[in-house]
Amino acid sequence: MKSSLLFISICLIIVAVTLKETRMQRPSEGFKDGCLFCHKEMTDPDPSHPVSAFGCAICHLGNPYSGDLQRAHSSMVRNPGDLRVVDKTCGQSRCHPDLAHRVKKSVMATNKGMLRIIQEQWIERVNAGDTSPCAGNLRVSDLYEKSAPKNIAVDHYRKMCGGCHLWKPRGAGTGEIARRGGGCSDCHVLDEENSKDPDSPVRSHPVITTRIPSDNCVKCHNRSARIGLSYFGMFESAGYGTPYEECGLSKRRLSGNRFFLNLQADVHFKQAGMECIDCHTATGLMGDGKAYDNLRDQLDITCKDCHSPAFSRVETEEALARRLALLNRQVPGVLGKSVGLTRKGTPLYNLHQEDKGIIFYRKMDGVPIEIKTSLEHRDHHRMKGHERLSCQACHAAWIPQCYGCHLTCRKTGRQRDWLTGADSPGRWKEARSYLRFSRPALGIRDNKDIYPLSPCQMFISLFDESDGFQKDRSFRVMNLSAFDPHTTAARSRSCVECHQDPKVLGLGEGILYQKAGKWVFRPTYDPIASGLSLSHPLDGYAGLDGQPFQTGYREKVRPFNRDEIDRILGVGTCLGCHSGYDDPIYRDFQASRRKFQEGAGLPCLD
Repeated sequence: MKSSLLFISICLIIVAVTLKETRMQRPSEGFKDGCLFCHKEMTDPDPSHPVSAFGCAICHLGNPYSGDLQRAHSSMVRNPGDLRVVDKTCGQSRCHPDLAHRVKKSVMATNKGMLRIIQEQWIERVNAGDTSPCAGNLRVSDLYEKSAPKNIAVDHYRKMCGGCHLWKPRGAGTGEIARRGGGCSDCHVLDEENSKDPDSPVRSHPVITTRIPSDNCVKCHNRSARIGLSYFGMFESAGYGTPYEECGLSKRRLSGNRFFLNLQADVHFKQAGMECIDCHTATGLMGDGKAYDNLRDQLDITCKDCHSPAFSRVETEEALARRLALLNRQVPGVLGKSVGLTRKGTPLYNLHQEDKGIIFYRKMDGVPIEIKTSLEHRDHHRMKGHERLSCQACHAAWIPQCYGCHLTCRKTGRQRDWLTGADSPGRWKEARSYLRFSRPALGIRDNKDIYPLSPCQMFISLFDESDGFQKDRSFRVMNLSAFDPHTTAARSRSCVECHQDPKVLGLGEGILYQKAGKWVFRPTYDPIASGLSLSHPLDGYAGLDGQPFQTGYREKVRPFNRDEIDRILGVGTCLGCHSGYDDPIYRDFQASRRKFQEGAGLPCLD
């Protein structure tokens, strides 16, 4: 009896399903998959991804063969670019598997260097207590695991920094934070609304593109080094809201209700109208498959790649340069032409060697710009003693400088963890001492190149469960960063601006003079009077004796040492009479200086 009832039940289910399926309307032969039967008015995300050819399920998954809403949408993903599913979507074998692999290892996905630095520098300064050991090779993806390490540095990252990386789900949070994250979509999807008419059958698919607008860059790169602001001539100012407008606070606001001032924009934007993507390449941004700590190691573009370029001829239709130019659809075709190469060999498909000269094409609109090359042959570029100067050392007009950032962590409070989305014990708050945009100090990067320096100073105060100040566990970190501030000016610094300026030398703002044949420096900033237990001013990175007050991570960044300071100031004393780059004394300055000091008299040369 039970067997008969079971058989009858199965038959009834089969009949019901069959009737439902036979009565259900089916897509016509012209549809790529069943999704388009309902979403028939969907626009193409891009000419390279036409809906008529691709359909929907190849990117969004789901079940394209079912006409049932629930089953069709089962296992569907809203954002195919999410790194959690990208191997099945954008990174599937017939699409972009190599790119998906590279993006997962990119600095913007791993935040590997940031996590390593704050752990190694913070944990060694905090008494053990509730702090676990440093997890050296930690990546953002590891923090989503239940076994993720827990320590003060990781807690700070999760609550203060964890809202800006490629693993963050797109749309999580509000305002600008909601626009960040989403894996591939973070850069390649434009922030556009759907059809404005809710009753219209036409729906606009979000646009995907390789012509990435700068807004997609600035939504993330407007804090820390703030290069996304500086390039366009914006400086995040102190919170005073000055200059006042119409008897009220300034209306020039950034996300987070931060104020900004308009300063000199980078010459590449101001005069050439170039966007971020015009210089930066797919390899530099998405990575080359290696996991780097520092973004500068991942980047492949340099000033010389355009201003002293090397070229390679595009011979085949399958060449990467040709495929990139086709995707761009604004830059002229490159087949049979010579295009530039980056330091890693990435083709610059928008830099062409033509009969009329070296032409750079803007990626957003294809506008041609003639490039000035062979600049290294000018006197000041080939001058003896300038071999270590980076382009930025002379041509960076200004750099954001944040002194005395004060962080507090109170265990009595709770705060959102950006990775879990839930509140957890411990609340961080950031307060700044003062912000400046003056001329950059210079120092050494990677023990060779001279680069602009900017401070990264953190005074960290910890409070216990009773909200009592933990003086023995509180600490400070006085770091230096060396980077391209993206404030390039056509005019470089003058000799005097480098060789006679204590700020540029890393001594800080103040008065530099000679007394009894010795250099003396009187700083403007008094740390003792300001209530800080420091032996040096906040803007002082080293003393005249070359003793460093602040250094970079693992000594890859440092201020000038005593020998370097002496040599720089030695030139400064001669500039009153010998101000030109082509002055004969600079052919062998040390020999000229010795002759002068040994009392041979003037002139300084034989």
